[in-house]
Amino acid sequence: MHFQPSPPAEEGCHQRQQEPMPQSRPETPKSTRDSDSPQSHSHSHSHTRVNTPHLPPPPPPPPPPLPLPLSLSPPSDPEFGAQGACFGKLHFAGYHLGEISSYNGIPLFSPECQALICARTGKQASFPAQLGDPWSWEAHDRAHLSLDARSKSIQPPPIDLSLPDRSVTEGFVAFFKTSHLRLVFPFINFSLFQHTIDVAYTPWNGWAPSSPEPVAAKACVFAFLAIMSLLGCPMKESIDGDEFALKAHQLQPVLLQQFSMTGLQTALMLSTHQLFSGQVQSSTMLHSLACRIVFFLGGHLLADPWSTPLASQTKRHLRQLFWLCYSLDKEISLRTGQPPSIDDNHCDLTLPAGYLAVQYLDKDKYADSAPWEETAVPILPGDLRLAFIKSKTCTLLYSAQSLRKSDAELLKDIRELDDELERWRLSVPRNHRPLLSVSPDAAADQFTECSADGVRTLVVNFEYHYLMATIHRATGRCRAWGDNGHVAGGVAELEEQGVSSSLTLSIEASRSTLLFLRSVPHALLEESTSMLAFYPMSAVVTLFFSILLDPLNPRSAQADLGLLASAPELIKGIRRRLLTRNEMLHIQMVDEFIAELTHLAHCAVRMAGERDVHGGA
Repeated sequence: MHFQPSPPAEEGCHQRQQEPMPQSRPETPKSTRDSDSPQSHSHSHSHTRVNTPHLPPPPPPPPPPLPLPLSLSPPSDPEFGAQGACFGKLHFAGYHLGEISSYNGIPLFSPECQALICARTGKQASFPAQLGDPWSWEAHDRAHLSLDARSKSIQPPPIDLSLPDRSVTEGFVAFFKTSHLRLVFPFINFSLFQHTIDVAYTPWNGWAPSSPEPVAAKACVFAFLAIMSLLGCPMKESIDGDEFALKAHQLQPVLLQQFSMTGLQTALMLSTHQLFSGQVQSSTMLHSLACRIVFFLGGHLLADPWSTPLASQTKRHLRQLFWLCYSLDKEISLRTGQPPSIDDNHCDLTLPAGYLAVQYLDKDKYADSAPWEETAVPILPGDLRLAFIKSKTCTLLYSAQSLRKSDAELLKDIRELDDELERWRLSVPRNHRPLLSVSPDAAADQFTECSADGVRTLVVNFEYHYLMATIHRATGRCRAWGDNGHVAGGVAELEEQGVSSSLTLSIEASRSTLLFLRSVPHALLEESTSMLAFYPMSAVVTLFFSILLDPLNPRSAQADLGLLASAPELIKGIRRRLLTRNEMLHIQMVDEFIAELTHLAHCAVRMAGERDVHGGA
């Protein structure tokens, strides 16, 4: 990239070459979409110049990050550089922004991206997750967040694998059995799990068991208690979920000796616990193990055991676990940029009979009916039809093969995925249907109309807006982009419109995510906290770079800055319940990261406004 000389920067920012400041953004194209509200396309971008930006002083920079433990050092093998610690690459308006940390899911901005930030803000960015060599902070991650590090420390933890009193475990099972979460996360079959508890609590009388089954049963109970600590159980304060996860992790080698339903449940519950706690790398490893076990047991080929009256409850539960693996697999792949563990071509993806009929029923209306039976069709965290679109998005837009596509081919795939996503949206009942573009009033009205099953509405809305932003963000790597965040000259008109409109839709979907989060009742947030913490982070990063590249847009100087400033409190609102140690450390890193982005966004708007007042000098 070629920059023009920039004036001396504040606070130690080296003098860097800077591009011309974009003074306007291409007008948002009119959409042919079906609109649900007057707000759907009312966000037009005014392009008048801001002569005097009357803004308050930028917020102070966040406090410095925690010092690294002296005993830690980055990996010594030079063959494995920072890329070995990263997942998907991030692009925005032609810029390569960096990668996603494999340890905590927080973006690691590239040197080129940090140079751009410095040139546009006059500040040397200080992101907690990437001070100095990216390995340094990730060494800190491994010490404080990773179960791997805790189980491999120099002073090994005491091997205390005693279970809590059986009444504690039975109490959590009783809660889960009466909770709608058992259909969303069908980790266990209650009849089968009762046998697992019996085996786990059988006294060993000081002798090691002759088979791996008792050890595997213990690991499964530990994993169950760990995930229960994150799912809003009222008794969660009585247990240490992180400690139980560590105990299950220490017994993990037993899972490799005998692939069984018990091992599948353990790997899946541990993977979900790690994902919800922000431990992305550990989660992906455990998730891959769960997928391999479900393949070994044949769960990917059981078309529809619910339609066969004589099918055993084991087969039905296995198919439930396959669908849960599939749903989480596409979510993890889309978040991280890593290849999925499940190849759709090797699976029977026939939806269960009656699946669509139960997806959007209010839970209060069918609490005593068939869907709550032991063999019920699973609801799962999101709509499986959305998971199918996620799978196509990963393959068509973010796979290694997709990088070879021309701009025209990429835009064609984006249009087709956008059309498929819109068809899905229109198929959702109106009281659950995501809005194309969110206003605070519209979001609040939606929860007023559907208070009985607000969690379902909440998750579906976040998934929709995130998927919309992800599909259209793929144009960020199009060759049509110039060196200044605008579409380059000489690009065909239709291609220029496609690239510009996709960027606009991605930004609008990110705004909608944060506006929607503002309107969600706290009670719903507490019930769905673990499923939602990721979505605001993605929206904040997109909105920040929108401000950075177009700081004189009046919306950047007003509404978008306000959304960014409110993001830390919104995320804290998601985590209102008592946090585990791992969650507290992760939320602290997220808070520091977003606080720095907010500070830099204010600096970018002020710097652009001052240059505008002085005629670009």
